[in-house]
Amino acid sequence: MEADPEFLGPAALAKGMRFVGDARDHADVERLEEYNSEHGIWDCTRCYFCNQRCPKGVDPRDAIAKLGAESINEGVDRDMGAKHAKWFVRSAMTTGWLRETELVPKTQGIVESIRQARFAIKLARVGKVPAPFPPHVAKDVKEARRLHELVEQQDRHGYAGIVQGEAALAKLAHGHHEGERDPYGPGSFPRPSLPGENGDTRR
Repeated sequence: MEADPEFLGPAALAKGMRFVGDARDHADVERLEEYNSEHGIWDCTRCYFCNQRCPKGVDPRDAIAKLGAESINEGVDRDMGAKHAKWFVRSAMTTGWLRETELVPKTQGIVESIRQARFAIKLARVGKVPAPFPPHVAKDVKEARRLHELVEQQDRHGYAGIVQGEAALAKLAHGHHEGERDPYGPGSFPRPSLPGENGDTRR
């Protein structure tokens, strides 16, 4: 995957999330519009290298994910990356899978779909494109729907619905060692509730 040399960068965007997540700041939408511009949050390649190398344990990639979620929550979703994310959630909630045959029209529009029709036909001929109808529904799709319902019940919209990366999630479940940064300590974002906590008995 080719990285954008003009990408704003993880350090700048992580700092930007500090302002967006600050209740005292009232310029969220204006900031998000700027972060959604060309070379902004959706140009992140999601390699997570910044999380691994950050000397202060800030987890910049997670901050970028929070910016993306908050952008969609605030209606700043014109970028193709935002449209992709929205369709991914919708597809997972309804079928438990990413419905790839509908991805291009939902994210790039009808005109681009027509342009790519010849390529799609070639893929279909060799069995690389599943039939769009009827959509294939995962056996355990109810689990995906329960997860969506849980987020709704906890009113975790925008950045509040983003649990930090795998390392932070492990610390959330098993605790963290003395001297390590608590990802949900003072000055950080609210600690999310996991299934089985706060009276939630669903598994």
